[in-house]
Amino acid sequence: MISDSDVKRVLKDDGLPINSLKTFHNYENQTTTNLEQLRTNLGLGSWAVRIAYNERFGGVIIQQQPGEGNRKHYHPDADENWVILDGEWEWWIDGQGIKIVKPGDFVVVPKLTWHQIKCIGNTPGVRYAITKPDVEHIYED
Repeated sequence: MISDSDVKRVLKDDGLPINSLKTFHNYENQTTTNLEQLRTNLGLGSWAVRIAYNERFGGVIIQQQPGEGNRKHYHPDADENWVILDGEWEWWIDGQGIKIVKPGDFVVVPKLTWHQIKCIGNTPGVRYAITKPDVEHIYED
């Protein structure tokens, strides 16, 4: 098993271009921001920004293209929650199979549960991930 709690490295290793992570901290803990503003500033390509970070939780908005997603993983000590903001996503959650989610859907995966995410459809997808700050990701070798 491989463990990693560096969120920027996790996102890079999941396929987000390193140059798209240069603004990762630029929106952190601002009082307000919105998806239109982020897309105006960051474009329609793949990117991720952390908009909330404190001792209890971190929140990262991730935009990816159809076919992009993350590696199969789990979190040993924290649940993970997502709000689907745009696009269509395929979620594989161990014990539940594949679920298709769209804007307005909420997804909760308990700690210790393997899961994997992929953007599907014809447009970029955007999800807001909320979990423990610097959450540990466990991957198979």
